[in-house]
Amino acid sequence: MLPIHKIIWHEARAANRPERILERSEAMEDKDQIESYVKAYEWGGPFSALQFYHLRALSKMIRPGDTVLDLACGPGPLLLELAQLYPECTFIGADLSAPMLGVLRERAAARSIGNIEILHEDIRNLPSLNNRKIDLAITTLALHHLPDIEGLRQTFKRLNDLLAPDGGFYIFDFGLLRSPRTRALLLAESAKTAPAITVMDQDQSLQAAFVIDDVVRLARACLRAPFKASSSSFVDYFYFLQSAARTNPAESVKKYISSLWDQLSPTNKIEYLMLQLLRRKR
Repeated sequence: MLPIHKIIWHEARAANRPERILERSEAMEDKDQIESYVKAYEWGGPFSALQFYHLRALSKMIRPGDTVLDLACGPGPLLLELAQLYPECTFIGADLSAPMLGVLRERAAARSIGNIEILHEDIRNLPSLNNRKIDLAITTLALHHLPDIEGLRQTFKRLNDLLAPDGGFYIFDFGLLRSPRTRALLLAESAKTAPAITVMDQDQSLQAAFVIDDVVRLARACLRAPFKASSSSFVDYFYFLQSAARTNPAESVKKYISSLWDQLSPTNKIEYLMLQLLRRKR
């Protein structure tokens, strides 16, 4: 359980927010890192509560026949779940890492999933999509890989150009914390269940995160679709940029999500509920 009182204390006492420290590479290429990443996102692993949260939210945003774009999808843990759940939709996974996309391609083939298109392209430009429109764009724990605020601006502008008139988006990522002690507490909690390499990756991601206010301000300037911005209460640990719900989930989708809930461990269920409780309008 997160020591929330300590986290609030350290963030409140931190006088200044640090500068971002860029990750070593925009794209994850190391084999051990990728294997650790994939393992961390397996059901029952340290990110199961978060994956469940995204799936449940997106079940109210994906409509039959939609084209859904996952920006910086990596090996596609969320994309694979969605593509299997919505076989009548087209899913596009875009990423700069060829090894990551190789894992996605292998896992999709192993699960006989045929409705995923894979793009080895920069999410700031995505030239292969010049003549297409997207119904829904998603990106989770990925935008902090961008090198600077201009890269984030380019990504939002490209997303805006790609969206269909009634299209929507779902964006989730880390925010830049104030105190290194806060970061250490969060990493210590992750280390209880996640592999060491994954914890190291999370540390780098937290240090590379954008200031949430900057992200929200830029999104409001670049994205035409109305959306709500929210973040973690008390400290800037994570944020959501989410347009309105677009549908009511089909019964088959509800049944599948309910079955996933039953599979979550008590710890995962508590983490999910904490996500709901800590999320506040920004």
